Amino acid sequence: MPKILIVEDEESVRQALVKILENFGHKVLAAADANEGLEKFNDGVDIVFTDLGLPGLSGWDMARAIKKKSTKVPVVLLSGWDIETEDESLRALVEKVLSKPVKIKEMLDTIDQLAIKPEAKV
Repeated sequence: MPKILIVEDEESVRQALVKILENFGHKVLAAADANEGLEKFNDGVDIVFTDLGLPGLSGWDMARAIKKKSTKVPVVLLSGWDIETEDESLRALVEKVLSKPVKIKEMLDTIDQLAIKPEAKV
């Protein structure tokens, strides 16, 4: 199972996402802001879900920092806002945008599609 990082400043949303994903067997790390998320990212993460509206650094900033550390790890932006950006440099930072409230099936499908799969041990 891939290791997932959830970066969400709303505690109730963060806790709910962690609990649901753990119930589906995923290993989940959680952070309340981008700085904490970047610290936890160093623990080896296979996919990042980050809220757009974070205190301090935004979800775009978080995605930019993740891509500087590893271009292979997919970043998914979670947003309650309608995101329409023509800025190609911003759109290139994330693999997908999911609207909030997030549908669990859509999140699980995204994990299946995008997460770096741990290499099988032979």
